[in-house]
Amino acid sequence: MTFREALGLHLQAIQARDLEALERTLAPEALALIMADGKLVRSTREFLEAHRAWFAMPGWTLHANEVQVFEGSDLAVVVLELDYREPPKVRSRSYLTLVFQRRGSRWLMVQDQNTPIQSMP
Repeated sequence: MTFREALGLHLQAIQARDLEALERTLAPEALALIMADGKLVRSTREFLEAHRAWFAMPGWTLHANEVQVFEGSDLAVVVLELDYREPPKVRSRSYLTLVFQRRGSRWLMVQDQNTPIQSMP
């Protein structure tokens, strides 16, 4: 599997709210999740629990546009611009940085950092 294929599966699992598919794209033992509020999560189990609660929320949509990709032989980083909406009033934009590491023939996500985009006054 290529990095691009792994990234596609990861994003597709989020769009489909498919926790099992998402888990298959993650490093199994540990990872780093830095949430938009600055909270740090270090275990895959905690990452999945946070996503379980999010996936259970009805009505949200998430659109991702690629900003930049850096791909090496064993490590790849992608920066995405996200447009997140929870009808009727919530809309936020952020940059999502994902780091994938090649382990054998698989690319697994090892870091996820969501940084809100602040509007200039």
